[in-house]
Formats: sequence, C-alpha cells, structure tokens
Amino acid sequence: MQHSQFTIMLVQAGTALHIAAYRVLRGNVPQRWLGKDCILLITEGRKSGKKRTSPLLFVRDGDDYVVVASWGGSDNHPHWFLNLRANPRVTVEDHGRTTQAVAYLVEDEQQYQQFWKRFVAIYADYELYQRRTTRRIPLVRLSVIPSMSADERGNAHLSK
Repeated sequence: MQHSQFTIMLVQAGTALHIAAYRVLRGNVPQRWLGKDCILLITEGRKSGKKRTSPLLFVRDGDDYVVVASWGGSDNHPHWFLNLRANPRVTVEDHGRTTQAVAYLVEDEQQYQQFWKRFVAIYADYELYQRRTTRRIPLVRLSVIPSMSADERGNAHLSK
C-alpha cells in the first residue's frame, strides 16, 4: 500500500498538532491516541541528523516501553523505525517526563505474541494493519537507560 502525497501531508499536519497538544497538556488527555497510552519518541534523522518526534501508542514492560512500527499497515516501515535502526539511542517523552533509551527489536516469538495481544487489546486495528501488509509489523523495546542520581552528578567531576 502506497500513501499519496496528500495523505502524507495530512498525516504530517495531524502529527504536528498531536505533538504540540501532547506537550502542552503533558499527555494528560484520557483518550488513548492523544495521551493516555501515548508517548513521544524522539529519534535522530538518519539522513538529516535532525531530531524527529513521533507520537506512538505503547505498552510498558517494567521500566521499558514497547511500541509498534505499523505505519497503518503500509508495506514500508515508518521513518522513525528506519531512524532508530540507524541510531538506536532515542529519547522518550512520557507525560512530561523525559528519559533516554536504547531501541531493540522484539525478536523472541513468545514475547512478540504477548506484546502483540496487549497492543490489539488497546487498538484492535493493529490486526487489520497486519493483514494489509506483507511485512511482519515490528515491535520495538525501548530500554530505558538509568540516569545518574543527584549525588552521582554532583560527584562526577571527581572521577578521572
């Protein structure tokens, strides 16, 4: 399935509005797509090097986030997915909190199926998206990088 130029422009405009609303409201919207089960994923553009932000549904696995690279069932991977394949270090904004993470494909079949069921429970159209495309829709784990404590930051200058 190929997206028309008009569809791409429409999605880009909607995405920009979504990101702005999410940041202003710090994700505090009871609707799934606009906030409740949504994060902002910031990747580095693989060609431009610019920061790129994508609002995505997620499920938690401990401290980590898992996201779906569906792009509405397109036969192509979403740009954010291609970006993180080039550079897996990402930033996650979750309801006003920002953290660093590293992206990994969910490759274990049992884990994939468990996460897939959780995503379908949140948004049933994921099943439709999978039927639309010949590619297996990737699931990506965003493994949070623990940050340094205030004490560690304060003493960091002492380390050589």
